[in-house]
Amino acid sequence: MTYRFLLFSQEVENFVMEIIAPASSSFLDIHNLILENCSYVLTGNHRFFLCNEDWKTQAKVYLSDDVHLSYDEDLYLMEDAILEDFIEEDYARIAYVYNVDEKKTLLLELVDKKFGETIEKAVVGRKKGVAPAQFDIEEDEVNDLQLDSSKQIPTDEDSDFDDSDDSFSEDELDMEGFELSE
Repeated sequence: MTYRFLLFSQEVENFVMEIIAPASSSFLDIHNLILENCSYVLTGNHRFFLCNEDWKTQAKVYLSDDVHLSYDEDLYLMEDAILEDFIEEDYARIAYVYNVDEKKTLLLELVDKKFGETIEKAVVGRKKGVAPAQFDIEEDEVNDLQLDSSKQIPTDEDSDFDDSDDSFSEDELDMEGFELSE
């Protein structure tokens, strides 16, 4: 089976990207595809929020296991979490946090499932617009961040990301204009 997702941003209205992925893809595969195609750098604090139809968080998938979890939260890692194990409905909504410190998020929505169709690996089908900037800093500072290996990668404990409100308001999403034309 193959999934087709639309990835979009609330920050940049004209950006949309189609991701086509085999059901056997890991969240790490999708993470790496997004990093590469949006020209983002690995900061160590990326994560996915698996949401219901109202954008309320149902589960979280982390890049690494050095996170602080509540006692009742399961730890899912991107490298081990497979799409087909988490996508059970005909719809799926996923928030991808690519900068926890600045609360920058991309939204993915499952738009199609193709049974009997398989591809080897996750790919970008189409892309429109320019992805939102990963950092709200000058380009020179981003280059310094990439080159300075002595800087410690922030963890959940260092983050001011507030997990208490794990939802995205449907009113804030404007799906019109996020369609890709042939």
